[in-house]
Amino acid sequence: MTEFQLTHVALVGARMPTFKPYGFDDRNQLALRVVTPEGVSSLEQLTAAEQLSTLRAQLPLWVHNIISDPHFPQREQLLMPLRRFEGELNDNRQDEVVASVLSAGFKSQPLDPLKLPSVMPLRQRCALVMQIGVWQDAYRVLEQDLTKMLARNLAEISRWAGLYEDDEARCLAAEY
Repeated sequence: MTEFQLTHVALVGARMPTFKPYGFDDRNQLALRVVTPEGVSSLEQLTAAEQLSTLRAQLPLWVHNIISDPHFPQREQLLMPLRRFEGELNDNRQDEVVASVLSAGFKSQPLDPLKLPSVMPLRQRCALVMQIGVWQDAYRVLEQDLTKMLARNLAEISRWAGLYEDDEARCLAAEY
């Protein structure tokens, strides 16, 4: 996972509320675990637009699983957009938005620059909004590429998720 540490911090650590319903409050609790969203098998019955919308909403879960499970379906293809995003994060670590997301993610504190909380101080909100371009561009490309690739492989992903239906199976083997 060290190859994708910044991506995991930014898209999992800073989006921990997505993992709360599954019993995880901290990014470190996710080590050697997969987190399969509820109803993965029913995704195939949705329209294409509904599939993409659902996958977008679940993106932190899928990013974590792709990074954490070497047996994730079509993983090698899915790693390409993650590598590109990792490179963007690495190249732009000094950018105010990227730095803020990474800082929050390391602390497992929520921060989605595209959905800033209303309780955030106005000065900080303005500073982030003024610098949002780098993050927005990189995130939109990643989101679009990953959701399309996941949607194309829903049958295989559904079978993969079935392997992890109970809590015991969600713990990956130590040799990974």
